[in-house]
Amino acid sequence: MPKEINKEIESQILDYLNEHEKLSTTDAVELFQLSESTIRRMFTRLENQKKVVRVYGGIILAEQDTHYRYEFVRQKNKEQKRAIGRYATKLIDGNDFIFMDCGTTTAYMANAISTAIREHRLSNSLHVVTNSLINLEILNSCCNVTLVGGKLFEERKSTADVLAINFLSQFHFSKAFLGADGMSFEHGFSTDNIYTCQLSRTAMLLSQKSYVLLDSSKIDQPSYVNYGGLDEVTGIITDDKITLEQQKLFFSYPLELHIAH
Repeated sequence: MPKEINKEIESQILDYLNEHEKLSTTDAVELFQLSESTIRRMFTRLENQKKVVRVYGGIILAEQDTHYRYEFVRQKNKEQKRAIGRYATKLIDGNDFIFMDCGTTTAYMANAISTAIREHRLSNSLHVVTNSLINLEILNSCCNVTLVGGKLFEERKSTADVLAINFLSQFHFSKAFLGADGMSFEHGFSTDNIYTCQLSRTAMLLSQKSYVLLDSSKIDQPSYVNYGGLDEVTGIITDDKITLEQQKLFFSYPLELHIAH
């Protein structure tokens, strides 16, 4: 294949990653109509150029500028995430002791909580435990916040490791609000980080009620590490772009489906 065509396809791969975050080898073969070996060579070249990082089954963009990367993800589907955050806030009261996961959608929830407390629609006696530096920054001035320690993952603005899991295991939460990088109806909710995954599962198991905040673009789009099945959470909070077919599939599981408008 001529070098010019190679470069053009590699540029298209990077454009795809900017929009979708991850690209599997299988999807790349279908998308670009190339052999698997050719795609793997392209992935290797991009990895050697430090433009991508290999993950199980495919590639993601290299985190060359983690602040920009977080901001990029935060801006994706932001109106849907904002609606989900506002809806989730209505499920808590001032006496709750809750866990809030890291992630851009839970950050929108943190903003909604802060607004509700300032407007006296929610008591400032609320206690939040979180592994998100963003949630801490937003909520620290308006309610009780405990930050989970551990290894800092700059690209996620969060902490997670074995020490974090051990620390979290001391608590019993009234509610947990969890993020996810993806989900499938067969395997449940997933992330692309094993420590974040384990922390989310620990919080889920330690909570009387657990809700997953998931914008509709992630439905039936699994990530790499599963942390819980659809039969293990109380409910899912998504946006009104969810299809009727997807709603029917959710209704076949023993969970609450909350749709934010």
